[in-house]
Amino acid sequence: MYDKKSILKFIIPSLLGIAIFLVPFSLHGEVNTLVGHSKELLLRLMADRRQLVVAAVCFAAAFLTIIPESFAAGCGFAGSMLLRGLNRAPLWSAARICSLPIALAVLVGADFGAGPGAFFPLFVGKAHFIVNTVAARLIVLALVLGLWAPLILNFGLVQFLAVFASHVMRRAFLVPGRAALDCISSLLGSSSMAVVFTSKMYSAGYYTDREAAAIVCSFSVASIYDIYALADLFDMEHAMLQILFVVYLSTFLLAALLPRIWPLANIPDTYYLGRNNYHIHDADQRHKYSMFRWALIRGMSCARGMSTKAYLTDSFMIISRLLLGTVPLMITFGTLFIIIAEATNIVDILSIPAAALLKTLDVPEAKLVASTTAFSFFDQFLAAVKGKMLFSEQARFISVCLSVIGLINLTEVGLHIWHSHIPLRFWQMMVVYLARLLISAAIVIPFAAEVFPLY
Repeated sequence: MYDKKSILKFIIPSLLGIAIFLVPFSLHGEVNTLVGHSKELLLRLMADRRQLVVAAVCFAAAFLTIIPESFAAGCGFAGSMLLRGLNRAPLWSAARICSLPIALAVLVGADFGAGPGAFFPLFVGKAHFIVNTVAARLIVLALVLGLWAPLILNFGLVQFLAVFASHVMRRAFLVPGRAALDCISSLLGSSSMAVVFTSKMYSAGYYTDREAAAIVCSFSVASIYDIYALADLFDMEHAMLQILFVVYLSTFLLAALLPRIWPLANIPDTYYLGRNNYHIHDADQRHKYSMFRWALIRGMSCARGMSTKAYLTDSFMIISRLLLGTVPLMITFGTLFIIIAEATNIVDILSIPAAALLKTLDVPEAKLVASTTAFSFFDQFLAAVKGKMLFSEQARFISVCLSVIGLINLTEVGLHIWHSHIPLRFWQMMVVYLARLLISAAIVIPFAAEVFPLY
């Protein structure tokens, strides 16, 4: 049972995965994990070619969408794998096709100023932001995730850690111990990475519908590096320690509360396509083993089934699903969401109740803080556009914290969820987002008033 080959097959890839994803180090004056440094390096290498790369990805996605399935499948293994990464439902197919003209408009620097009103310049401007910032970063993330994620997911590390974390995670958060890895990967990596991990584990039968929904709504938190970037945009980087304290305190309290209340608590505990791999190893089998030995057995049994072909297949699926599925959707829907947010007064209308509540709580610049937080539902970095107009430190601190704690922004986490098999609907995500804001406000606002008093 403890043969040397299986032990090495479990330990070496797992330690490599931990080092790559979870261990930060300094390089050229910047502290990040190897995944983070790799992402930044690839972004610098892409430089002025970002628009061309994004357009090429959108072209490939649109081409695979319109060609018959029989043609792609006839191309052999790669063609079949590419098709498996695409959701061919009419809405998603149309969104992938629409991403191509958007990407091309940005690539050729189209100037639609002669169009009716100011819509077309606004369209190109917002598309430029999505293509160069959001989509480019997701393409890079897809490459590094596809290359290294199987080290974390497929060689037994998740099964090993789940044995130790299961009691705490079950009792505190009503989710399996494996969810601890989702949390760590988002803290030190990105929320996108955590959603990809959760989706993969859910599809494999290790999470139920309710557990997967609870995990992506609770543990796909913004990374430390994203929080710093947002704080810098709000000119609040000097309060980074206070921001991290309030954000993570609120996040873990919400993670304990939200799975116990509607709507997450009402999602059934059924497995995707009936795949129940969580209970393959019955608890009765471990009575004669110590916790460490049982964890080691679980890890080795998973690693024993891995091979070079399985590794490459899994990497290919992760990359193709993100590149050809999520990237085009993010371009189409992200551009649409941001245009709606900035070109209409829908955000101001949606923020009226929040503004009234914040005003009763004596929050300075309540209307603008509410509007900023509403913008973060579309994209947390879009909130900084409004946040730049805030004068007081207290208001900026509240806006940063609430924008991060809201978590479910549509241009990143939301689209990843929609493109996965996780059964979470738009209205449920909106309800969870509002619940996160309302509950966390009870922590953030008094703390902000104490640390940044108005004079």
